[in-house]
Amino acid sequence: MATLPPRRNPTPTKISKQHLTPLQILLQMGFPKHRVEKSPGGYWPQGRSISIRLVAGTRKRSLLDDNSRETISCTACPTGPFLQQLQNFWEKSLALYGWNGAQNYLPHITLVSFFKAPDEDALLLAQGLKSVMDRQGAVLNEPLKLETYTSPNFMGFFVAEEHADYLKRIAMQYVKEVSNATISVEPHVKSLHLSLAYQFPSSHFTNLKALVDELDPISSSTWEVRLYSRDPRINSKQVHKVTHAYNPTEADELDLRVGDYVYISSEALANSPDGWVEGTSWLTGLSGLLPESFTQRTAETDAWTLHKKISLNQLASPSETKNSPQKNVQSQAANKEHSVLNNDEIVAPVMPVTDESSDSNSERPCSGKENFYENLTDCKKSKGVEDEAMMTEDCQAKNIFIMRHGERIDFTFGSWIPYCFDEVGNYIRKDLNMPKTLPERQHGPKGYLRDSPLTNVGLFEASMVGEALKEKNIAIDGVYCSPSFRCIQTCDAVLKALDISNKIKIKVEPGLFEWLVWYPESLPDWLTVEELRNAGYNVDENYEPLINEQELKESKESCEQFYLRSAFVARGVLSSYPNGNLLLVGHAATLETCAHELVGRKPRLANEMTKIIQKVPYCSLIQLTRVENKWEIVEPPCTPITHSTNQRFDWKVLLN
Repeated sequence: MATLPPRRNPTPTKISKQHLTPLQILLQMGFPKHRVEKSPGGYWPQGRSISIRLVAGTRKRSLLDDNSRETISCTACPTGPFLQQLQNFWEKSLALYGWNGAQNYLPHITLVSFFKAPDEDALLLAQGLKSVMDRQGAVLNEPLKLETYTSPNFMGFFVAEEHADYLKRIAMQYVKEVSNATISVEPHVKSLHLSLAYQFPSSHFTNLKALVDELDPISSSTWEVRLYSRDPRINSKQVHKVTHAYNPTEADELDLRVGDYVYISSEALANSPDGWVEGTSWLTGLSGLLPESFTQRTAETDAWTLHKKISLNQLASPSETKNSPQKNVQSQAANKEHSVLNNDEIVAPVMPVTDESSDSNSERPCSGKENFYENLTDCKKSKGVEDEAMMTEDCQAKNIFIMRHGERIDFTFGSWIPYCFDEVGNYIRKDLNMPKTLPERQHGPKGYLRDSPLTNVGLFEASMVGEALKEKNIAIDGVYCSPSFRCIQTCDAVLKALDISNKIKIKVEPGLFEWLVWYPESLPDWLTVEELRNAGYNVDENYEPLINEQELKESKESCEQFYLRSAFVARGVLSSYPNGNLLLVGHAATLETCAHELVGRKPRLANEMTKIIQKVPYCSLIQLTRVENKWEIVEPPCTPITHSTNQRFDWKVLLN
């Protein structure tokens, strides 16, 4: 276990903190972070008035708001045995001779120079690559020929001329395919090569060359053309992977989750007096201080997003046969590439991408019930859910309302638990937007770490939705809810506003929980049905979930499997209430994944899904209605909720 360095200059908590930087003031006033950071007033302490004028009143506000252009990379990447060789080389050289420039990237051959493109164009760029490869015709029918090259300041492989021409044709066609008035793309002008080492001390040349000589480029048989986008937050930063979890004890500290990535500047690392450095989380986008010893530097490309990969050649090594166990070993090795695509350890708001052309999902192992998702169809029948076609024809349910929970405490107050519970675990309210009381739970206050309650604003938001439904004379006949406490509270507030909380029991359905890849360590410790009943929530004690908690614990899932689970639950609840209106309360992704299959659409890729759910604010509501035996998403009966941010008031400012 890494040791936690002592903080030399601990700061006050977020709740009691009085002295804020101009950047923090602007963020609390509600200005978007990207606009604040692009303003000189966000960085330089010229005073609040200058910062506010620059951020709020600039004529070039559109430039500040333009945070959607990302750096795009088109590369050829090895897979299979050759990739394993390269990974072994990286590990040996790092352990023996330290970090060099080549280790900051996955093994690759650059085909197109980095270029900028709007984030919303990622799908079109991926489709353009597929179109180019389709027109290319037959894939390369022989191993890619590589020639070893070493010099005092560079070591790597250069692509032989005949194969370099083949790759350059692909690059030129792609440039022509995607270039337009807003996207400027250029083919890579240097000789095509794969870097092994550069920016290394001259004293390491002989030893590094010996490691390079051990590599066998003849085994370079299988390659893929890939399209990546690079997180703009990485600029001038090192990427570190979190190796140990850390729960903040001060307001300016960063919450660390194992497997997440943090971006740290070299200056911060060099100038840290106590082992604490400023970093930005890839997972949440939040910034704060963190113990450097709880992280380990890794390749920058670990935090890149893969949008498309297409086979360049499909040759098998001589020892590999269709049914050989070696094939699975090589596939697993390929899935360890430096890429967000197959990283099941952690995920981000810009979540891991599952490519429709990839078969890696079928090779990804699941702990416990390996065939859980494959057997969901059989599971439907065993739990009383009829065949999908029959449900579509026979189901007479009128409407389905799907809703996201309200504002949560942890996203509003940060690390609130250490300051709102005393030494014996008694809850102490520290803000009017915090609940007066909280239910006792078997895991104590720590149970709320990953199962956050709602703020009072969140409860009010949910009540307004319930009141709006009541005004429209919407009758709810059945309610299913995610086991997260924030969802239970949201559901209860809606039912109370409808005056039916005593008539309709909440059916707690674990299958409505979020994507499991966002919880790599374990599921949250939810409140039990008994604890919810004791706290006054009208929960159905006799309900048998369609997917129980144990089944979730024993499973890992790709994005496609998340859609499958959600669709299974949606179809299942429809079979229970064929003639009424249903309410499903869950998370931002619930609105997308539960509705998608019902309206006849295929699952989205992970990056597409996460972009959609970022546009789903608290207490968002959608309505699905049956139209000629088909479900359609229609305009919901109530208007959306919009409210401004409200910074914390410190009455002592009037004493100055």
